[in-house]
Amino acid sequence: MTTREKIAKIIRAVTVPPVMVYLLLTILYFAKDGIIAGPSELLLSILFLGIVPLFAYPLSFFIPSWKSKGREWQRKLAFILTFAGYLVAVVYGLIAHASYNLMLIYHTYFISVLILILFNKFIKIRASGHACSIAGPLFLMIYFIGWKSVLPCILLFAIVTWASLELKRHTFRELIWGELTAAVAFVISLTFIKL
Repeated sequence: MTTREKIAKIIRAVTVPPVMVYLLLTILYFAKDGIIAGPSELLLSILFLGIVPLFAYPLSFFIPSWKSKGREWQRKLAFILTFAGYLVAVVYGLIAHASYNLMLIYHTYFISVLILILFNKFIKIRASGHACSIAGPLFLMIYFIGWKSVLPCILLFAIVTWASLELKRHTFRELIWGELTAAVAFVISLTFIKL
């Protein structure tokens, strides 16, 4: 493995969806009032949006019948648990009367996974979930923090794009579809929440 590949692997590892969820929610919790009500809401949000999807990996490892199905089953299980976690976040937000802004975050994540399922499963367009999980938080960060966060967000997205292409995990087209998924989910959420 070359040095470039090692760097690309590290970049992809530290920008996985749960890490991006944690960073987004933690930054917003400390930088912006009125989005997340308190520590318990922060922890629940991290649980639903970040940790629940991770359960696919230990579950597929410890349940023998699932372990034998390999990496592809692990990915499918991660998608199922991502959908479940994001759905629970939306339901929790409705029951708990979460803030408008937190509901915007929940809906953006939930709609993004619906679009990814539509693209990847039904339309057979391979959209990068990794690119979506990077772009979504970046759009939300720009929306909440403002234009001063645009340059860092663009740089982060460029670095992740390079890493994905370097490791041949995705084509440029798949990365663009993933980014568009996040953009569409954000716009739909923004419109839906206002209604």
